[in-house]
Amino acid sequence: MVVTNQTSTKVAGLYNTQRVALEAANASKQVAKATANDSVAVVLNLSQQALGATVKSSTRTVSTYSSSSSTLQMGSRGSAVTALQKNLTELGYDTKGTDGIFGNNTKNAVVAFQQAYGLDADGIVGPATQTQINKSLYNHRNNILLMGSRGDNVQTLQENLTALGYNTKGADGIFGQNTENAVIAFQRAHNLTADGIVGANTHKAINNALKALNETDSDSGNLTASQSEMIQNLRNDTSLGLSASKKTAMITAAERLLSEGYEVEFVAGVLGNIQNEGTPGKFESSNYSNPNARPAYLKYMDAHFNYRNEFSGKTISQVGIDKAVALQEKVIASGYQGKFGFGMVQWTGSRTTGVLEAYEKYCTSNYPTEAECAKAEANYLVDELQGAYSYVYENWKGGAQTAKSAGEIVCRQYEVPANTAVQATLRGQNAERIYDVMMQ
Repeated sequence: MVVTNQTSTKVAGLYNTQRVALEAANASKQVAKATANDSVAVVLNLSQQALGATVKSSTRTVSTYSSSSSTLQMGSRGSAVTALQKNLTELGYDTKGTDGIFGNNTKNAVVAFQQAYGLDADGIVGPATQTQINKSLYNHRNNILLMGSRGDNVQTLQENLTALGYNTKGADGIFGQNTENAVIAFQRAHNLTADGIVGANTHKAINNALKALNETDSDSGNLTASQSEMIQNLRNDTSLGLSASKKTAMITAAERLLSEGYEVEFVAGVLGNIQNEGTPGKFESSNYSNPNARPAYLKYMDAHFNYRNEFSGKTISQVGIDKAVALQEKVIASGYQGKFGFGMVQWTGSRTTGVLEAYEKYCTSNYPTEAECAKAEANYLVDELQGAYSYVYENWKGGAQTAKSAGEIVCRQYEVPANTAVQATLRGQNAERIYDVMMQ
């Protein structure tokens, strides 16, 4: 049978009308489903709900939206503007209302958002800005924080980082450069990808660091009310610029020293030295930026014990107590031709054996937490000051008995670092500042 052109045209027209209607119906179902799932991509694409097409029942013809219909700017009105205003407000960019009218307040919020995310700050919501708003909504609703984020979650992040010793230079709820710098510093210190983005892993690490910091309260039961206040002052301080690990070390040592009856001036002197030394449980790095400055003992360690690959710059929490003890036994057998600094005081030589024995005594796991590292080392420090190094305290008692003099004498007679004279002055100054913080 032969079909005439007229019949063919009618069939084709009917087919096209049915096809468009089907596409529009399917698109509506997709939008409804996405809305039920709280999809962030829906709200700024209302003008494209039916895949860019609608059916006019009276004429059976198809009308297509132009690309400009999805662009929102000054003068735009309607549900898409209302959705934009709600989303910007949720993201912390206040449009001063959600009336569906794109006026100056909405434009100002759009410009602020665009500036925060490095977009052309023209106040026009085109495809690039819409895409970034969608991404930001997803991140916001999943507590993924990064440059441009705003709100209570950012403020909490800033407060937590500051408490951990990573100064965000304020807690205004705006994730700017200072907050990103603090996040990156925290991530580097905790062996995370240093991308400045606070996702699940970084959130977890921050929570663990806060827990470790708070665990230092466990030894404060033997302190007087005034001593507890000194510890709290140190915990809340940001002026010293301490990292979380350094603050944990210093608070743990201070609690043990104060509970043993040492004067706060002497305690500040010890802390002033810890401030310039190491991190609880951390092995000295042999990876010098200037290889010629690397000490001979670390060259020996790298050459004979694969120290650079297995220990350098790592923590005992990563490598384990057993492996660290085995390394020290090998070093002893070598006659101390090689050695390594370890922990908050950077103990070396035979003293490393002593602190590792403290780890075996005080830690419940082969892979101790940061708080356990700090406690083991604080206990060993006090053991030394009450034992072989008791003369350090006695010599201080026979002198000026100031925080500065304590910092200097601990440096000269207990720490004995390279450039002792210069370091003694610096650590005496550290001790004065720490004493002022504790006595606030």
